[in-house]
Amino acid sequence: MRNIAAEPPTRPPFPSSLHADRHHRKVTPAEFSDWMEERLPRLVGRWHREIQNRYDQSSRGVNGLLEEFLTLLASFLPALLGPHRDHVEPVWIRTSELFGAVAARRGLAAGEVIEELQILREAVIRLLYQDPPLGGRLRLSLREVLRLNRALDTGVTHASVGHTDAMFFSLFEGSGIPDAPPTDELMAELRTQLDGVRAELREILGRVPGERTGPSMASAEEG
Repeated sequence: MRNIAAEPPTRPPFPSSLHADRHHRKVTPAEFSDWMEERLPRLVGRWHREIQNRYDQSSRGVNGLLEEFLTLLASFLPALLGPHRDHVEPVWIRTSELFGAVAARRGLAAGEVIEELQILREAVIRLLYQDPPLGGRLRLSLREVLRLNRALDTGVTHASVGHTDAMFFSLFEGSGIPDAPPTDELMAELRTQLDGVRAELREILGRVPGERTGPSMASAEEG
């Protein structure tokens, strides 16, 4: 009679730990952040083109710094997904408020500045579906997606706050948004503030995410 108890147990072809890693490991926050940074040129390119298509191409003034501003805003996203997000978030909030205030100077209504930031959200969603992190081989944690979504929500909220504040003070002072300060003065002030934001990011992170890709990321091809 066959002695079943004496037979060694059948072993799986691979250690169970490898199976667990293969089926349960998710994209890490660092991998998600790196993925986002590598795709900043495509992200900004799509965002900038979508906004440009909404306005007169011959417009000047503050719109001349729009590409630079969008590039800087998008550079926050990898940092907001990484380990320094708690330090970066206050700068993100102030920069979003600045974007809203500048939108008022550009003559945009409150709803229009919100729409511009929603374009960024849509561009990120498209990238996630078209070119997912690690080629889609690993699952993306819902926590990381929600964290990114909250960061974008925060940007929308504070851009609206910045726009409202700019309109309130212009009405309170009785000067009107389009007239004061003059465009040249406003452009110089905005450049100074954007430089200040980049300096803060360098102080926190040691660099500005995406900086290595060049000064005009928005001109990159989507691929």
